[in-house]
Amino acid sequence: MVAGQTDEGPAEVASETVPEPVPVELYSGPVRKDMKTPRYPRLAQSKGMEGWVRLDFMVGTDGKAYEIAVTDSMGAGSFQRAAIGALRNSTFEPAHLKGRPVDAGYAMYYWFGLEGEGGGVRRGFLQLSKALMSAIERGDRPLADSELSALESRGQFNLHEDAYLHVAKFHYYARWGDAHQQLDALDRAVSQDFQDHRLPEELYVALQLQRFWLLVRTQDYERAASTFETLGKYELEASVQSALEATMENLRALRHDDRAYAVTGLLEKGASWFYHLFKDEFAVTDVQGEITEVKLRCPESYVFFRFDPDMEYRVSNKRGHCHLELIGNPGTTFKLVQM
Repeated sequence: MVAGQTDEGPAEVASETVPEPVPVELYSGPVRKDMKTPRYPRLAQSKGMEGWVRLDFMVGTDGKAYEIAVTDSMGAGSFQRAAIGALRNSTFEPAHLKGRPVDAGYAMYYWFGLEGEGGGVRRGFLQLSKALMSAIERGDRPLADSELSALESRGQFNLHEDAYLHVAKFHYYARWGDAHQQLDALDRAVSQDFQDHRLPEELYVALQLQRFWLLVRTQDYERAASTFETLGKYELEASVQSALEATMENLRALRHDDRAYAVTGLLEKGASWFYHLFKDEFAVTDVQGEITEVKLRCPESYVFFRFDPDMEYRVSNKRGHCHLELIGNPGTTFKLVQM
């Protein structure tokens, strides 16, 4: 049995006000020091359950994590509790700015895998997933809905099965869903650092390419840039590489020019919405419902404040961007305008 963590690295530099930009070489992010391994939940282990948890948090000048948020996860809720417990008992070397310790944003994945017990797709899952993919390929939606329901009702997936389930859901949404549903499925299938070990490399790369174009299409440009870096580790066809590089050139220009773009958002589930800021100014408009609070997790600061619909906000350093969280009532819709 294995429970561990992977390092997302610090978020990018930003702040609520507009001070003089700080040279990058004068800032150093948090460094893991004494990291505790989460205890594998006993009930989940006995049932052969696996999972992972992404935590976004701040590292204080005392080296301890605070303002911990679960921003994505797979598996039992006990995995979230175990990951948070391990993080609270871990310590970091704090970030430093001009030689002095400062609070800083950070993100990590904790994963829970059963070595020798889980590690592979089980026969019952394989049969159901093949039936689902066959129904999707034939365009038989009623049958696909039935097979998907049967597959999801199993409820206890190991890490490999969760990856393949969301590959199948991506194909389902590619035929009968929208871009955001496809992207949600791909995020679960391939976005985690340890995910590429569960899918054949050729499939993993193909899905990351699909994910890149969906991120561009949905204007999630900071994550598109990160996916471009991931794809840089693999040898791609010349025409594919050329198309990726041309798109990234356009995104780099957009990051620094005065063009604005708007992203539509919806507060769901826990009434939070997350987005990696791409440009240095933003505003939230066309709010239908209620947004109560804005949080920005940044390497050298953590900022939170009451939402003001008449305000425009600016982060200080165009070379870095905060992880934005909007909090309010479930069902609230809005537009995030990046300028």
